[in-house]
Amino acid sequence: MKKISTLFVALLAAASMSAKTEITLGTWSPWGATTTVNGNTLTMSEAWAGAGNWQANDGKCADWSDGDYLELDVSNCTGSFNVAIQYNDGKTVDDKGNPAIVEALTTTGSISEGDKVCYVKLNGDNSDKVIQFWLQSKAANISVTVDKAFLVSEEEYKAYLAEKPKGEQVVWEGSNDFGTKWDTNMSIDASKFATAKSGATFTFTYTVGSEGYAQIKICDSNWKALASPKGQNEWNCVDLDMSGTSYSTVLSDDDLATIKAGGMILQGYNSTLTKVTFTNPTTDGISTIQAGRKAQTGAIYNLAGQRVGKTFHGMVIRDGKKFIQK
Repeated sequence: MKKISTLFVALLAAASMSAKTEITLGTWSPWGATTTVNGNTLTMSEAWAGAGNWQANDGKCADWSDGDYLELDVSNCTGSFNVAIQYNDGKTVDDKGNPAIVEALTTTGSISEGDKVCYVKLNGDNSDKVIQFWLQSKAANISVTVDKAFLVSEEEYKAYLAEKPKGEQVVWEGSNDFGTKWDTNMSIDASKFATAKSGATFTFTYTVGSEGYAQIKICDSNWKALASPKGQNEWNCVDLDMSGTSYSTVLSDDDLATIKAGGMILQGYNSTLTKVTFTNPTTDGISTIQAGRKAQTGAIYNLAGQRVGKTFHGMVIRDGKKFIQK
């Protein structure tokens, strides 16, 4: 009986460690007249409008050290938003002696049109000194409802990534008209590429305007054109098929690492972007093996990336080439 009780306590403790911790949402404070607040629904009539949700109370910061990420469950998202968490350093105070925001400690994330959930990595050194989190619009006349907020662990975040679809994954969807002056751009946050793997195919869905040609330019967060998109001209622009609706390319591992670290910026001419997706390769197990250690020359693997012998019958891969072993 004692063993059963001990096991029950251990299981209860394990369950409590993995359970999400819900955060009580405070009252939203709009930054100005361009933000309308209706409960937990935020509507911004201009780009870069925003609202903050204050978490510090009675001169004390909120302690979020039980989690590694902030999870926001959202609905009715009609555009793209920046999300940020702001902290105190344990020393800085305002003129009333209350903990003051230290901008350098801020951590950020983003929400895109149609998203249902957003994760923002917490500043591990200051997660026990949270002052507020805020949302900021990236375009005019968009809205979002923040339904609930939770603290989640690194393991829970990784579980979320693992459960995401293995097929086509939408990183952005909407309508962004680049016009014909090269003065319009859009950005996609690095977090949207977190599950992209080596060899992923990126697809950009578009419509074209009335001019004689249409282009897009794919850049990193520092406005440097990526080197690997196929079909780039001497100015690092991709000429779009005027009779088509999508352009697909496989990015190099270097370019993939760059956008996973800093995100992607897109420019264009005479084109309207409507969706950006990526699809991971179906034989990603083999890529994992090759990345982990150098494959032996002549070694044979099945399509699941498992090494097999000469007695195995079926489709196999040897030295990077597929063939049927009979």
